[in-house]
Amino acid sequence: MNQISVNHEWGTLREAVCGIPYLKIPTELPKAIYHYAPDEGIAFFEANLGKTLEEADPETFARAAAQMDAVVEILESRGVVVHRPTTLDAAELAYLDNIFPASAVQFFPRDPMVVIGNRFIETEPFLPVRRREQFGIRRALADRLTEGTVEVAAVPTSSPQPEADDGSWGPGPFLEGGDVFLLGRDIYVGNTGNASNSLGIEWLRRYLGSDYRVHEVRLSEKFLHLDCCLATPRPGLAIVCREAFVDGLPEFLEGWDLIDVPFEDAKEKLACNGLVLDEKTIIIASGLDDLAEGLRHAGQEVLETPFDAVYRYAGAFRCWHHPLVRDSSL
Repeated sequence: MNQISVNHEWGTLREAVCGIPYLKIPTELPKAIYHYAPDEGIAFFEANLGKTLEEADPETFARAAAQMDAVVEILESRGVVVHRPTTLDAAELAYLDNIFPASAVQFFPRDPMVVIGNRFIETEPFLPVRRREQFGIRRALADRLTEGTVEVAAVPTSSPQPEADDGSWGPGPFLEGGDVFLLGRDIYVGNTGNASNSLGIEWLRRYLGSDYRVHEVRLSEKFLHLDCCLATPRPGLAIVCREAFVDGLPEFLEGWDLIDVPFEDAKEKLACNGLVLDEKTIIIASGLDDLAEGLRHAGQEVLETPFDAVYRYAGAFRCWHHPLVRDSSL
């Protein structure tokens, strides 16, 4: 197997961790998800507190599983090695249940981990429900992370504080993979107030050291992560939702070709959240016709596949996978 290595958002994807359709809804919802989650997902959660997705809606569960499996088939047909987390057990679901009810979502392995170069970093998600996901990923990658010269690290564990009236969960540090964008030696990290925070970004800056430049990108709380409003399918081409960027678009995008996504499509359909197979090819959800047309006009090969049973829960293709190996050098 290839050495674990990811240096850019683009480059041919060789190996990845991909999500599974396990979702157990908590008996109460954290305040933060009302900022960014699609309206359809919020309504579903509120109507099915305490249930698994399979219990609440077997048909949607089956569709989510089928949609995920269809993408795995695309990846494997192109030679991508796919790992999938194992379902959490009862003890793992109960981790931190003194501050948040036993529950979990295993759709989106992007966030509990980050791969930068040959470094595998276990992150510290903002919501306690998401801090449980690391257990299934650890099992799936236990053997893989002993191969080659991979460097394994973890963001310091945050204080287990209960949710405050303003929806915060203590000072952190918090860092989530959906916020972390790799552009060689420049790492851009989003901060919406719903996920990664300044302490987590500073930890990453210190951990990576002088070999990297880590840039904080302030974003609207109406989004969860940077990858909900930005994608970089290849050098010089980006997909953006301009409304998300509090201080305007990051400077590195100056001179790039930009495909604009409306706020509604970015928030409700996670339109910016694609899966880059290589510098010429990207997977996006069916039904995003304007985006597909814009990408094809820019010279991209666009693979469209249904993902509506997944993105209703506030994540799409980038959230659903995390690269372990991409063909891209610094």
